[in-house]
Amino acid sequence: MEHISVEDKNMKTHFAIVGLLVLAAVALMASSPNSQVGAQGSEARRELAPLQLIQRIPTPGVTGRIDHFTAYPKRRLLIFAALGNNTVEVINTFEAKVIQSIKGLNEPQGVLYVPDLGKLFVANAANGTVNVYDGKTWALRKSISFGEEADTDNLRYDETTKRVFVGIVGGLAMIDATTETRVGKAIKGSGGHSESFQLEKKGSRVFVNVPDDDSVVNVIDRKTGELTKWGLNGLKANYPMALDEDNHRLFVVTRRPPFVVVLDTDSGKEVARVPVGGSCDDVYFDAERKRIYALGGEGFVSVVQQNDPDHYALSANIPTTVGVRTGIFFGTSLYVGVPAAGLEPAQVWNFAVPE
Repeated sequence: MEHISVEDKNMKTHFAIVGLLVLAAVALMASSPNSQVGAQGSEARRELAPLQLIQRIPTPGVTGRIDHFTAYPKRRLLIFAALGNNTVEVINTFEAKVIQSIKGLNEPQGVLYVPDLGKLFVANAANGTVNVYDGKTWALRKSISFGEEADTDNLRYDETTKRVFVGIVGGLAMIDATTETRVGKAIKGSGGHSESFQLEKKGSRVFVNVPDDDSVVNVIDRKTGELTKWGLNGLKANYPMALDEDNHRLFVVTRRPPFVVVLDTDSGKEVARVPVGGSCDDVYFDAERKRIYALGGEGFVSVVQQNDPDHYALSANIPTTVGVRTGIFFGTSLYVGVPAAGLEPAQVWNFAVPE
């Protein structure tokens, strides 16, 4: 056994104490926001992707294309049109499972849950009807016909008038959500099928994408019926749309080529354009974080950052899978519909915004 002197023991004790002090100093530096180590840690945190996949909810038996979504967060309800399956699927997000499958539909496209009335509205493209369901029992209350040629699609709700607006060929139709009856004549657009549209809450205008009419945006006054058309400077196939009403900005996503186009809602002039993923069918504006989420069917969600109302930049392309084109954003979650593929069943994926 090696002999260790008292002096050696004291020296080793001294070095051990010094080592502990050095480690403590390094730890303190790392925790300091002004230190290089702390700065690197902060940088790593800042580099987190703007969307994180946290949940996959299976939707058994759903085949074919998944179309638009609606939600009622208070009851943890997420609802989507399973167009290729001729059903509407109701999911409880807390239980992470389908709690109701409404069958017997005819190419359902638009879905809209109206919480204050406890009703679900579903637009059927194939026969031009809008079905109204009880929001608790899911029993059919009424079917409202707009004619087979109407190609009923997107639905929006105006809380002030309690009217449901329906995208149809040639413009917009209206339903009194309380009495479940058609209201007046359709609001005429410039022709062609009305795709996504947005209602002003602080004004009387509605903005409507009409790709069939040389890819224009119809701007219609809901009170007077006055129509204005805005062009997109050569871009084509404008399907999804979102609105930043406070900053007077309209976000239109085109497919040929794929861009988010930012329009000034006061003048109709283009403010900016940012390249995004192709085959997009839904887009959402996250007003709290000043972000645009464009759901591209090529296999990713494009996240565009609004630096200010006039300047935008692509922040990230978040991978999904081919065919994911529709979903819904609310709170801190972006839910997207994932069609069945191979042995994988259809699902709904939940992408969370890191807080």
